[in-house]
Amino acid sequence: MGRPAEKAANEQAIKEAALKLFSEKGFYSTSTRELTEAAGVSKGTLYWYWSSKEEVAFSLVSDMLNDFLELIERARDEKGPAIERLEVLVRAVAELYYKETDYLRLLWKFRADRSYIFSRDYTEKVTSYYVRIRKALESLIEQGMKSGEFREVDSKQMAFILLGITEGLEVEWLENEEEFSMRDALEETMRIIISGLRK
Repeated sequence: MGRPAEKAANEQAIKEAALKLFSEKGFYSTSTRELTEAAGVSKGTLYWYWSSKEEVAFSLVSDMLNDFLELIERARDEKGPAIERLEVLVRAVAELYYKETDYLRLLWKFRADRSYIFSRDYTEKVTSYYVRIRKALESLIEQGMKSGEFREVDSKQMAFILLGITEGLEVEWLENEEEFSMRDALEETMRIIISGLRK
């Protein structure tokens, strides 16, 4: 196996093991030894890619947040009516949740305890993702107002509202996956909100 391919395989194995162990046992209850054994790598290999168990955890969180951020920034930057871009974004976010459910579940666990799991430096990095996500959403709303598609609203407050509703639906879905469709609920809720935003 070539070096780049081996590096990618090792990183993926460590991330998959960390995702499973952190979800099942929790961050603090998972030892570095358990993590390396589950990944099938040596401790030296782990430290070749990450400086600590905390850094592995942060890489999982940042993967999910970065995917979410990319979807919102793409919607902000693409051409076309803001309403259509927002509708496409809602569908893409729902698909991301179903694709990365385990990551999302772990993200919520870490989010509740991030000041205990992550150092101040990592906590600030996590927070910066949320700020960038909100600001990209604000910009999309402002574009809709500028084009005359949306009525005048406080874009910052509306971005908080949209994210808050989405996060509330996330929690309900993670706790009631058998009975509740995140995809349907998100699309229906956003359809109502977008209708209220229309000028």
